[in-house]
Amino acid sequence: MLFFDAFIIIPTIHAQLPPGIVSECDFCQCSMGISPLVAMGGSSIRYDARYTELGTITQNGVPQPNTTNHVQQFFTQVLSFNYQIVPDLSATLALPLAHKMETSDNPSDLLGSTGTQTPNDPNTITNIGLADISLRMQYYLIAEHTMDDMHILAATAGVKFATGSMAFADMGQPADPDIELSTGTTDFILGLGYMQGFDNWTIGADGLFNIRGPGPGYDGHVYGNNFNYDVTGRYRIYQNDNAQPGSLLSSAFASLGIRGEWRGYELQNGQPLNNDSLGWSGGNVIYVAPGAQVFFSPRVSLDVAVWIPFIHALYGTQLAETVRAIVGIQYGL
Repeated sequence: MLFFDAFIIIPTIHAQLPPGIVSECDFCQCSMGISPLVAMGGSSIRYDARYTELGTITQNGVPQPNTTNHVQQFFTQVLSFNYQIVPDLSATLALPLAHKMETSDNPSDLLGSTGTQTPNDPNTITNIGLADISLRMQYYLIAEHTMDDMHILAATAGVKFATGSMAFADMGQPADPDIELSTGTTDFILGLGYMQGFDNWTIGADGLFNIRGPGPGYDGHVYGNNFNYDVTGRYRIYQNDNAQPGSLLSSAFASLGIRGEWRGYELQNGQPLNNDSLGWSGGNVIYVAPGAQVFFSPRVSLDVAVWIPFIHALYGTQLAETVRAIVGIQYGL
Protein backbone atom coordinates (compact mmCIF):
# COMPACT_ATOMS: atom_id res chain seq x y z
CA MET A 1 0.00 0.00 0.00
CA LEU A 2 1.06 3.54 -0.60
CA PHE A 3 1.40 6.00 2.24
CA PHE A 4 -1.39 8.29 1.10
CA ASP A 5 -4.04 5.57 1.05
CA ALA A 6 -4.79 6.46 4.68
CA PHE A 7 -5.65 10.09 4.13
CA ILE A 8 -8.06 12.24 2.19
CA ILE A 9 -6.68 13.72 -0.98
CA ILE A 10 -7.73 17.34 -0.99
CA PRO A 11 -8.43 18.65 -4.50
CA THR A 12 -6.13 21.63 -3.97
CA ILE A 13 -2.48 20.93 -3.21
CA HIS A 14 -2.14 18.93 -0.04
CA ALA A 15 -3.21 15.70 1.57
CA GLN A 16 -4.86 15.62 4.97
CA LEU A 17 -2.24 14.70 7.56
CA PRO A 18 -2.86 12.79 10.76
CA PRO A 19 -3.89 15.43 13.30
CA GLY A 20 -1.28 16.34 15.85
CA ILE A 21 -2.00 16.82 19.50
CA VAL A 22 -1.36 20.29 20.81
CA SER A 23 -0.82 19.98 24.50
CA GLU A 24 0.60 22.08 27.27
CA CYS A 25 2.64 21.69 30.40
CA ASP A 26 -0.49 21.94 32.52
CA PHE A 27 0.95 23.21 35.77
CA CYS A 28 2.64 26.23 34.19
CA GLN A 29 0.50 26.67 31.05
CA CYS A 30 3.56 26.53 28.83
CA SER A 31 3.05 25.28 25.31
CA MET A 32 3.91 21.68 24.59
CA GLY A 33 4.35 20.81 20.94
CA ILE A 34 3.36 17.33 19.93
CA SER A 35 3.58 17.18 16.17
CA PRO A 36 2.66 20.82 15.50
CA LEU A 37 1.75 19.70 11.95
CA VAL A 38 -1.91 19.85 12.94
CA ALA A 39 -3.52 19.60 9.51
CA MET A 40 -3.13 20.60 5.91
CA GLY A 41 -5.71 21.34 3.28
CA GLY A 42 -8.68 22.05 5.56
CA SER A 43 -10.03 23.48 8.80
CA SER A 44 -10.90 21.39 11.84
CA ILE A 45 -12.31 21.34 15.36
CA ARG A 46 -10.50 19.39 18.07
CA TYR A 47 -11.24 18.38 21.66
CA ASP A 48 -8.48 17.18 24.00
CA ALA A 49 -8.69 15.80 27.52
CA ARG A 50 -5.34 15.71 29.32
CA TYR A 51 -4.32 14.38 32.71
CA THR A 52 -1.00 15.16 34.38
CA GLU A 53 0.12 13.99 37.80
CA LEU A 54 3.17 15.15 39.74
CA GLY A 55 3.85 12.93 42.72
CA THR A 56 7.52 11.97 42.49
CA ILE A 57 10.09 13.77 44.63
CA THR A 58 13.49 13.99 42.94
CA GLN A 59 16.79 15.30 44.25
CA ASN A 60 19.18 16.13 41.42
CA GLY A 61 17.26 13.65 39.31
CA VAL A 62 17.25 10.81 41.86
CA PRO A 63 13.82 9.69 43.21
CA GLN A 64 13.29 10.26 46.94
CA PRO A 65 10.55 9.20 49.39
CA ASN A 66 7.48 11.44 49.20
CA THR A 67 7.07 11.64 52.97
CA THR A 68 4.32 14.29 52.93
CA ASN A 69 2.31 12.64 50.14
CA HIS A 70 2.59 15.86 48.15
CA VAL A 71 0.72 15.43 44.84
CA GLN A 72 -0.44 17.81 42.13
CA GLN A 73 -3.08 16.69 39.63
CA PHE A 74 -4.18 18.56 36.53
CA PHE A 75 -7.13 17.69 34.31
CA THR A 76 -7.32 20.03 31.33
CA GLN A 77 -9.91 20.07 28.58
CA VAL A 78 -8.99 22.02 25.45
CA LEU A 79 -11.25 23.03 22.57
CA SER A 80 -9.20 24.04 19.53
CA PHE A 81 -10.31 25.65 16.30
CA ASN A 82 -7.98 25.32 13.32
CA TYR A 83 -8.73 27.52 10.30
CA GLN A 84 -7.01 27.07 6.95
CA ILE A 85 -6.42 30.65 5.77
CA VAL A 86 -4.65 29.66 2.54
CA PRO A 87 -3.25 26.23 1.54
CA ASP A 88 0.11 26.87 3.27
CA LEU A 89 -1.07 28.93 6.25
CA SER A 90 -3.39 28.05 9.13
CA ALA A 91 -4.37 29.53 12.49
CA THR A 92 -5.29 27.65 15.68
CA LEU A 93 -7.14 29.09 18.67
CA ALA A 94 -6.96 26.95 21.83
CA LEU A 95 -9.38 27.44 24.74
CA PRO A 96 -8.33 25.44 27.85
CA LEU A 97 -10.55 24.67 30.84
CA ALA A 98 -8.38 23.57 33.76
CA HIS A 99 -9.16 21.60 36.91
CA LYS A 100 -6.16 21.77 39.25
CA MET A 101 -5.80 20.01 42.57
CA GLU A 102 -2.99 19.82 45.12
CA THR A 103 -2.80 17.68 48.24
CA SER A 104 -0.20 17.30 50.98
CA ASP A 105 0.05 16.16 54.57
CA ASN A 106 2.19 19.27 55.11
CA PRO A 107 0.10 22.46 54.65
CA SER A 108 3.24 24.51 53.96
CA ASP A 109 3.53 22.64 50.65
CA LEU A 110 0.32 24.40 49.62
CA LEU A 111 1.71 27.88 50.43
CA GLY A 112 -1.26 29.06 52.48
CA SER A 113 -3.97 26.65 51.33
CA THR A 114 -6.02 29.58 50.06
CA GLY A 115 -7.77 27.82 47.20
CA THR A 116 -11.16 26.17 47.42
CA GLN A 117 -10.61 23.53 50.04
CA THR A 118 -12.18 20.13 49.51
CA PRO A 119 -14.90 19.53 52.15
CA ASN A 120 -13.58 17.62 55.17
CA ASP A 121 -10.07 17.70 53.68
CA PRO A 122 -8.13 20.85 54.71
CA ASN A 123 -4.96 19.49 53.10
CA THR A 124 -6.41 19.72 49.58
CA ILE A 125 -6.97 22.79 47.41
CA THR A 126 -8.68 22.92 44.03
CA ASN A 127 -9.04 25.52 41.31
CA ILE A 128 -11.30 25.25 38.25
CA GLY A 129 -11.78 27.66 35.38
CA LEU A 130 -10.64 29.04 32.05
CA ALA A 131 -6.85 28.96 31.73
CA ASP A 132 -4.58 30.91 29.38
CA ILE A 133 -5.81 31.08 25.77
CA SER A 134 -3.30 30.68 22.96
CA LEU A 135 -3.31 31.63 19.27
CA ARG A 136 -0.86 30.04 16.84
CA MET A 137 -0.06 30.48 13.19
CA GLN A 138 1.50 27.67 11.19
CA TYR A 139 3.18 28.05 7.81
CA TYR A 140 4.35 25.20 5.59
CA LEU A 141 7.84 25.99 4.34
CA ILE A 142 8.04 22.71 2.43
CA ALA A 143 5.09 20.54 1.45
CA GLU A 144 6.09 17.96 -1.11
CA HIS A 145 4.61 14.57 -1.75
CA THR A 146 4.48 11.94 -4.43
CA MET A 147 2.61 8.66 -4.58
CA ASP A 148 5.46 7.03 -2.69
CA ASP A 149 6.56 9.48 -0.03
CA MET A 150 6.25 12.98 1.37
CA HIS A 151 8.20 15.43 3.45
CA ILE A 152 6.89 18.54 5.14
CA LEU A 153 8.58 21.33 7.08
CA ALA A 154 6.41 23.76 9.02
CA ALA A 155 7.08 26.80 11.20
CA THR A 156 4.85 27.80 14.11
CA ALA A 157 4.53 31.19 15.80
CA GLY A 158 2.01 32.34 18.34
CA VAL A 159 1.10 34.01 21.60
CA LYS A 160 -0.22 32.70 24.92
CA PHE A 161 -2.34 35.36 26.57
CA ALA A 162 -2.71 35.83 30.32
CA THR A 163 -6.47 35.26 30.27
CA GLY A 164 -6.79 32.85 33.20
CA SER A 165 -7.87 34.00 36.63
CA MET A 166 -5.35 34.85 39.37
CA ALA A 167 -8.04 35.30 42.02
CA PHE A 168 -6.09 33.40 44.65
CA ALA A 169 -3.89 36.49 45.02
CA ASP A 170 -6.87 38.29 46.56
CA MET A 171 -7.59 35.62 49.17
CA GLY A 172 -5.00 36.23 51.85
CA GLN A 173 -1.86 34.19 51.60
CA PRO A 174 -1.04 33.09 48.04
CA ALA A 175 -1.55 29.50 46.94
CA ASP A 176 1.03 27.48 45.07
CA PRO A 177 1.55 29.22 41.69
CA ASP A 178 1.18 25.85 39.95
CA ILE A 179 -2.48 25.80 41.00
CA GLU A 180 -3.23 29.21 39.49
CA LEU A 181 -5.18 29.33 36.22
CA SER A 182 -2.72 31.76 34.63
CA THR A 183 0.99 32.42 34.62
CA GLY A 184 0.27 36.16 34.65
CA THR A 185 2.53 36.70 31.64
CA THR A 186 1.97 37.03 27.91
CA ASP A 187 4.29 34.52 26.26
CA PHE A 188 5.60 33.97 22.75
CA ILE A 189 5.65 30.64 20.92
CA LEU A 190 8.12 29.66 18.20
CA GLY A 191 8.42 26.20 16.70
CA LEU A 192 9.61 24.07 13.82
CA GLY A 193 8.33 20.65 12.78
CA TYR A 194 9.34 18.12 10.14
CA MET A 195 7.50 15.04 8.93
CA GLN A 196 8.67 12.34 6.54
CA GLY A 197 6.24 9.77 5.15
CA PHE A 198 6.88 6.60 3.18
CA ASP A 199 4.89 3.39 2.66
CA ASN A 200 3.08 2.74 5.96
CA TRP A 201 5.37 4.93 8.07
CA THR A 202 5.58 8.55 9.17
CA ILE A 203 8.49 9.91 11.19
CA GLY A 204 8.15 13.32 12.80
CA ALA A 205 10.44 15.62 14.78
CA ASP A 206 9.35 18.84 16.48
CA GLY A 207 10.77 21.60 18.63
CA LEU A 208 8.75 24.35 20.32
CA PHE A 209 10.09 27.29 22.33
CA ASN A 210 7.96 29.12 24.89
CA ILE A 211 9.50 32.52 25.66
CA ARG A 212 8.25 34.41 28.70
CA GLY A 213 6.98 37.86 27.82
CA PRO A 214 5.65 40.85 29.73
CA GLY A 215 3.53 40.52 32.82
CA PRO A 216 3.85 40.59 36.60
CA GLY A 217 3.40 36.87 37.10
CA TYR A 218 1.42 35.56 40.05
CA ASP A 219 2.40 37.05 43.42
CA GLY A 220 5.85 37.87 42.05
CA HIS A 221 6.32 34.39 40.59
CA VAL A 222 7.42 34.18 36.94
CA TYR A 223 7.96 30.88 35.15
CA GLY A 224 11.08 30.39 33.07
CA ASN A 225 11.37 29.86 29.34
CA ASN A 226 10.98 26.31 28.16
CA PHE A 227 11.72 24.13 25.16
CA ASN A 228 9.72 21.06 24.15
CA TYR A 229 10.86 18.48 21.65
CA ASP A 230 9.89 15.09 20.34
CA VAL A 231 10.74 12.40 17.78
CA THR A 232 7.84 10.08 16.99
CA GLY A 233 7.28 7.20 14.60
CA ARG A 234 3.81 6.12 13.43
CA TYR A 235 2.99 2.87 11.65
CA ARG A 236 -0.26 2.08 9.88
CA ILE A 237 -1.54 -1.19 11.31
CA TYR A 238 -4.91 -1.23 9.52
CA GLN A 239 -6.35 0.16 6.32
CA ASN A 240 -9.86 -0.46 4.97
CA ASP A 241 -9.46 0.12 1.25
CA ASN A 242 -13.13 -0.60 0.61
CA ALA A 243 -14.61 1.47 3.42
CA GLN A 244 -18.28 2.23 2.87
CA PRO A 245 -20.48 4.79 4.63
CA GLY A 246 -21.21 3.38 8.07
CA SER A 247 -17.97 1.39 8.28
CA LEU A 248 -16.58 1.36 11.80
CA LEU A 249 -12.94 2.11 10.94
CA SER A 250 -11.16 3.64 7.98
CA SER A 251 -7.58 3.22 9.23
CA ALA A 252 -5.56 2.79 12.41
CA PHE A 253 -2.03 3.71 13.49
CA ALA A 254 0.30 2.83 16.35
CA SER A 255 2.97 5.27 17.48
CA LEU A 256 5.97 5.44 19.74
CA GLY A 257 7.82 8.61 20.61
CA ILE A 258 10.53 10.10 22.77
CA ARG A 259 9.43 13.46 24.12
CA GLY A 260 11.17 15.94 26.33
CA GLU A 261 10.68 19.23 28.10
CA TRP A 262 13.45 21.55 29.23
CA ARG A 263 12.48 24.27 31.73
CA GLY A 264 14.42 27.36 32.66
CA TYR A 265 14.71 28.70 36.20
CA GLU A 266 11.61 30.31 37.65
CA LEU A 267 11.81 33.68 39.41
CA GLN A 268 10.31 34.75 42.72
CA ASN A 269 10.39 38.52 43.25
CA GLY A 270 13.18 38.71 40.69
CA GLN A 271 15.33 36.03 42.32
CA PRO A 272 16.01 32.74 40.49
CA LEU A 273 14.78 29.63 42.27
CA ASN A 274 18.09 27.79 42.05
CA ASN A 275 19.17 27.09 45.63
CA ASP A 276 18.08 25.38 48.82
CA SER A 277 17.02 28.56 50.63
CA LEU A 278 14.68 29.98 47.96
CA GLY A 279 13.69 26.67 46.36
CA TRP A 280 14.54 24.86 43.17
CA SER A 281 13.20 24.94 39.63
CA GLY A 282 14.28 24.12 36.10
CA GLY A 283 15.73 21.08 34.42
CA ASN A 284 14.71 18.46 31.90
CA VAL A 285 12.19 15.62 31.80
CA ILE A 286 12.22 12.93 29.09
CA TYR A 287 9.31 10.59 28.38
CA VAL A 288 8.62 7.49 26.34
CA ALA A 289 5.21 7.93 24.76
CA PRO A 290 3.29 5.01 23.20
CA GLY A 291 0.07 5.93 21.44
CA ALA A 292 -2.59 5.00 18.91
CA GLN A 293 -4.85 6.77 16.44
CA VAL A 294 -7.91 5.57 14.56
CA PHE A 295 -9.84 7.19 11.74
CA PHE A 296 -13.58 6.51 11.75
CA SER A 297 -13.75 8.34 8.44
CA PRO A 298 -11.16 10.37 6.55
CA ARG A 299 -12.22 13.42 8.56
CA VAL A 300 -12.97 12.00 12.03
CA SER A 301 -10.21 10.63 14.23
CA LEU A 302 -9.55 9.58 17.81
CA ASP A 303 -6.07 9.44 19.32
CA VAL A 304 -4.64 8.51 22.68
CA ALA A 305 -1.14 8.67 24.15
CA VAL A 306 0.48 7.94 27.51
CA TRP A 307 3.68 9.70 28.53
CA ILE A 308 5.87 7.80 30.97
CA PRO A 309 8.85 9.76 32.35
CA PHE A 310 12.07 7.78 32.49
CA ILE A 311 14.59 10.61 33.03
CA HIS A 312 14.06 13.33 35.64
CA ALA A 313 17.06 15.60 35.17
CA LEU A 314 15.63 18.34 37.40
CA TYR A 315 17.79 20.65 39.48
CA GLY A 316 17.81 20.32 43.27
CA THR A 317 14.76 18.95 45.05
CA GLN A 318 11.52 19.16 43.09
CA LEU A 319 8.12 17.56 42.67
CA ALA A 320 8.25 15.76 39.31
CA GLU A 321 5.86 14.13 36.86
CA THR A 322 4.58 10.63 37.46
CA VAL A 323 2.48 10.20 34.33
CA ARG A 324 0.63 12.07 31.56
CA ALA A 325 -2.27 10.83 29.46
CA ILE A 326 -3.96 12.52 26.51
CA VAL A 327 -7.11 11.66 24.54
CA GLY A 328 -8.15 13.73 21.53
CA ILE A 329 -10.98 13.80 19.00
CA GLN A 330 -10.72 15.80 15.78
CA TYR A 331 -13.27 16.57 13.10
CA GLY A 332 -12.19 17.96 9.75
CA LEU A 333 -14.51 20.59 8.32
